[in-house]
Amino acid sequence: MFPINSMVNNLMVEVIVCGLDLAGKEKNPSGIAFVVNGVLKDYMVLHSNEEIVSKIIERKVSVVAVDAPLSHAEGYRKIDLKMIKKGFKLLPPGWRSMKLLVKRAMKIKNLLEKEKITVIETHPLSAYKNTGIGNLRSALKHFINLRGVDVEKLPKDVIDAIICVAVAWAYVIGEVEVVSDVDGKIFLLKKIR
Repeated sequence: MFPINSMVNNLMVEVIVCGLDLAGKEKNPSGIAFVVNGVLKDYMVLHSNEEIVSKIIERKVSVVAVDAPLSHAEGYRKIDLKMIKKGFKLLPPGWRSMKLLVKRAMKIKNLLEKEKITVIETHPLSAYKNTGIGNLRSALKHFINLRGVDVEKLPKDVIDAIICVAVAWAYVIGEVEVVSDVDGKIFLLKKIR
């Protein structure tokens, strides 16, 4: 498990994670959200790689969960086919429009990893559906404190970023399900029993 997990119990340590719903092009909005010690602190829309990377570094983030494939493929990756078998719908990284997103996501991942920030791949709709709870707000409240934010009324980019940040926090506390294959790992929120 992630080394921060043991520090979460120590209230003197601030553990900050980020969720990123990345757009394929910098001119389009990318949703970004931050959780500190399990509490949703902030969310916004950013555009450029520089804005995104500097905001994450400036906030001293430990883990970023990004809604984008973090490996290339001609069509679907083996990991995508596993997700589809589980009933989730994903777009193949090999599609022309998706290739831009993959390239951008990998560039941001490399920049963040140079700063010792862990970057994981997620898929917000699949992560949420995996909980088995039909209401988004109820599902998210099992993982993070939303501070009364009415998630459903936010823009889609921001909603997806908040789901991503819930995955990042769930990763820290060991409440994720991992779907993996030779070409990647996708982190989902654990099923709520």
